[in-house]
Amino acid sequence: GMHMRLAFSVATARRPDVLIVDEALAVGDAYFQHKSMQRIRAFRAAGTTLLFVSHDPTAVKSLCDRAILLDGGHLVRSGTPDAVLDWYNALVAAREDAATIDQHGAPGATVTRSGSGLARFAEVVLQDSTGRRRQTFQVGEAAAVVCRLTAAEAVSAPTVGLLIRDRLGNDVFGTNTFYLRVDTGTLAAGEQLDVTFRIRLALGPGSYSLAVAAHAGRAHHEGNFDWWDRALVFEIVPDAGLHFIGTAQLPVDVTVRRGATLTSAPVPPP
Repeated sequence: GMHMRLAFSVATARRPDVLIVDEALAVGDAYFQHKSMQRIRAFRAAGTTLLFVSHDPTAVKSLCDRAILLDGGHLVRSGTPDAVLDWYNALVAAREDAATIDQHGAPGATVTRSGSGLARFAEVVLQDSTGRRRQTFQVGEAAAVVCRLTAAEAVSAPTVGLLIRDRLGNDVFGTNTFYLRVDTGTLAAGEQLDVTFRIRLALGPGSYSLAVAAHAGRAHHEGNFDWWDRALVFEIVPDAGLHFIGTAQLPVDVTVRRGATLTSAPVPPP
């Protein structure tokens, strides 16, 4: 770790024309990682060409304009970071099961779908609190994601989940019935299952996509039936409330005291 930190520091002491980084940001403490990311972004803004090798999807999406996926020394995929990483995600799951992978759409709007097909989503709908289908919501508005799953064969307790991503493809929030301790029961061949997630969209203004997954166990790598990236896209617009920065609207409490000595105090509940 210390060798990598020293090598990165020496290599970036002056701005290079081309900077090659191979997993160097995976070592070191949080301060080193933040400082390194900041320096790389500054180099990019100044015109440095960056070749970044990593298994960290967030870093790839944050730093890169284009990505390539290598498998066994061969080029498997090339394109936008979110599309290539969706393919990588599907490829990892496909190695565990006999699964197919399909990817289509224009750059920036690529849809990736993979799985064994043992169970498959027939429809995914985003609704407001009245049951009306919508694609635009205000910050903090209540919504419901309705996932209709159809079993091709008998399936025992399938896990159904969702994942919200921002416009760059970064994961914002995800959960599933396994984490929520919800028993979906056993589906017979041809039977349909509707799973509804009710959620408050406490997100920052912007464009978001929704991925859904049906699988066995905790995660789709344990038995991927159907993973559907960008199943739908929706927009969050500002409301008349307080302004904030970022992708999440967190509850905040502010206390102001004059003439008091600064002491540590417990954080009040939201």
